[in-house]
Amino acid sequence: MIENIIIQNEHLHQTDQEILFGDEDVHLTKTTDLPNLLVELGIFKSTSEARRAGRTGEIAKGWTSEFKASKKYRIWIWNPF
Repeated sequence: MIENIIIQNEHLHQTDQEILFGDEDVHLTKTTDLPNLLVELGIFKSTSEARRAGRTGEIAKGWTSEFKASKKYRIWIWNPF
């Protein structure tokens, strides 16, 4: 499971991935909605399941350090602004 996430948008710099995550695996996505991201990562089977678990709304701008996506998964998200 890839735990490092970068939201691709117009504010993303080429050096962001290397500076923030070094040589670790990173999942790049354009998804900005938290339930959709968690489904994309395979943490939840559906957006409804993610919402029932309280994972709702947009992904916050900036750095999200060790977000508890579920009981088993913790993720780190960079959403450039």
